[in-house]
Amino acid sequence: MGILFSNEILESIRGELITARNSVQVITAYCKEKTLNLLDNYIGAEVEDKRLLLRFRMNDIVKGSTDFSVLRYGIEHGWKVYIRFDLHAKTYIIDNKRGIVGSANTTVSGLGIGRNSNMEMATIVDVEENDIIKIDKLFNDAIFVDDSLVRQLQKQLQAAHVMNAEEVCSWDTSIMNLFHPHITTLFSYELPEKCTLEYGEYISFLDEYYYEDIDRIKNLFKWSNSYLWLKETLRENGSCLYFGELCAKLHSTLVSDPKPYRRDVKIMLSNLLELIEKLEIEEIIIDHPNYSQRIRLK
Repeated sequence: MGILFSNEILESIRGELITARNSVQVITAYCKEKTLNLLDNYIGAEVEDKRLLLRFRMNDIVKGSTDFSVLRYGIEHGWKVYIRFDLHAKTYIIDNKRGIVGSANTTVSGLGIGRNSNMEMATIVDVEENDIIKIDKLFNDAIFVDDSLVRQLQKQLQAAHVMNAEEVCSWDTSIMNLFHPHITTLFSYELPEKCTLEYGEYISFLDEYYYEDIDRIKNLFKWSNSYLWLKETLRENGSCLYFGELCAKLHSTLVSDPKPYRRDVKIMLSNLLELIEKLEIEEIIIDHPNYSQRIRLK
């Protein structure tokens, strides 16, 4: 299957959704109610298992990237709704057999519905049984949304006093402490494509532009799935791994989207480690004993 571009993505998702018989899973960082409603109308009444996973940071709501109302819409229309604050993925899975994986959020601009649409790319892949196990873990670690949680979130959102668009706002600890991520699944786009930090550059795996605010990038990096995965993997392996060992573990963690070749995984891991050095992340020590790269937790 070749690469899908902007207007082709929505048509492909529609074509897959109308064939669904058992389950639909939508995993998206941003989500708008109008767009979710559009997709929902393509799904037949016989499909009983519908799951929606959102990032749903308070900033996403305040800046209009996501509608707060998607929570209530999802619950009222038979979706099991989950949130996890580290999410960057955009994936649509049908009957646990096929998936559309790419850069398109479930929004008007992401799926090319409006005039001012984004240029997005995606591809259709066959989903393997091992991938479904990994995707299930994404949901298992996420926060399940019920009516009580919706009321808590709404109360906090109404109480937030945001003075300007640059202000960073967040849910309080009563919400944030509900999230305990165990990163056992990664998509290739959750890893850095390169290790440069150039003024005005869009850092796709962080979903952020770089304007020489190194502390902001450093904070976002520490919350990225790739960095959380690295720390957890080191912790589970005596706090120390060599590059080859770490590369093999990364390759087995990646979901088929499609799964990259090992040489590409090496580049992704090298970029991740170079960014750790450039950002001067204190928790990770990288050295080269006997000409081998060693990665350790401090």
